[in-house]
Amino acid sequence: MKSKYSIIAALLLYGVTTFGQNKSEADFFNGKQLFSTVQKYVSLGEHRTGTPTDLATSDWLGKELASYGYDVKYLEFPIRQFFPEKVSLSSGKETIKAFPLWWVNESINRTVTGTLVEADKVKAYTKSNIALIHLPLKQQKGNPKKYIDSIINLGVKGIIAITDNQSGEIEAYNTNKDQQPWKVPIILIAPKDSAKALAFVKNGAAVTLAINGTFKEVKGRNVYGTIGNGEQYIVISTPISGWFTCGGERGSGIAIWLSLAKWAASLKSKYTFVFTANSGHEHAFKGAHEYLERNAPPVEKTHLWIHFGAGAATLEFKNTPSGLVKQTNADPKRRFFFNDPVKNSFNTAFTGINAVKFLANENPGGELIYVAQKGYKRFAGVSYAHPFFHVKTDDANTTSPEILEETAKAFRDFIKEDSKQ
Repeated sequence: MKSKYSIIAALLLYGVTTFGQNKSEADFFNGKQLFSTVQKYVSLGEHRTGTPTDLATSDWLGKELASYGYDVKYLEFPIRQFFPEKVSLSSGKETIKAFPLWWVNESINRTVTGTLVEADKVKAYTKSNIALIHLPLKQQKGNPKKYIDSIINLGVKGIIAITDNQSGEIEAYNTNKDQQPWKVPIILIAPKDSAKALAFVKNGAAVTLAINGTFKEVKGRNVYGTIGNGEQYIVISTPISGWFTCGGERGSGIAIWLSLAKWAASLKSKYTFVFTANSGHEHAFKGAHEYLERNAPPVEKTHLWIHFGAGAATLEFKNTPSGLVKQTNADPKRRFFFNDPVKNSFNTAFTGINAVKFLANENPGGELIYVAQKGYKRFAGVSYAHPFFHVKTDDANTTSPEILEETAKAFRDFIKEDSKQ
């Protein structure tokens, strides 16, 4: 029979051990630490595929994973990238800053001059016209590529697109799979500059559309780390590239992804964890496709796939007469996706999370759709176009320590709950 002293000692040791574990786990999901990860990601610069910033990002994340004990590997893929320098719409002394609509065509004249006309208000164009349109398209216009091609085929010299969005800034647009470079130069301008553009139309003066920059053969690069010896895998993925600094869009998901990687490395789990961070997102999800085709664990050996797409932990912004005003709470319009096999564990873990939650067996959001199409049986994730989605002003201020911590812990709880299966 054990003495009362040995029992007391054992209880004390248990208490110390349990406290240490709880404290350590809390540290993995500390909101301030997660927010500092977002700040680090933003500070690196604009994250377009194959840029020095993009490569620095995969290098940073790879070193982090390695420091947690992961076996880290990289997957490179070639890409012909355009590096914009000066992109504008001008008339006389007035100049509007712009951004190209990808893919930019290197085989055409990318500086053109003509008369600007509103596409919806003319029945025919002349070869001296530059068309003014709005993106995103209204529902009745259908497929944006077909709409743009229909205008190009009528003989315009170029196209200016006002990018209607809540932020008032230029919103960039991702490319589609198998999309070819546009046959004419196309630039995007901010809705806050729409009055200037319409004045150009009204005055009938010549305008110049200019896309200056260089083309380079570069490489996009995914990074992925593996840890554990289980026969079944848990895969956690996120894009790392994007048009600009992507604080809320990319950074919030990367911060949660990294915190979960550190936590998973501390577990004695029956699963093998794989954390993959993929470049090429804005270019038809190139890196995600490369990973799925070349490096992803077999479907039949994958217990769960979690994906952090856009806007994983972003704040709510309310429209006011003076513009968008930041709130302290998470955006209730965030879109979380899960399929039937994980429904119960997902709902249990996300009970306290204010968001839109979709049961999506076949068409989840973001890159997760390709995971579903590939045949993976159990998945969940998040993808949401918040008010600063794809604009230059999406920095660390579109998220907060509190909602990062809350969201990260919900995904941790989801993994815990689902691992009981």
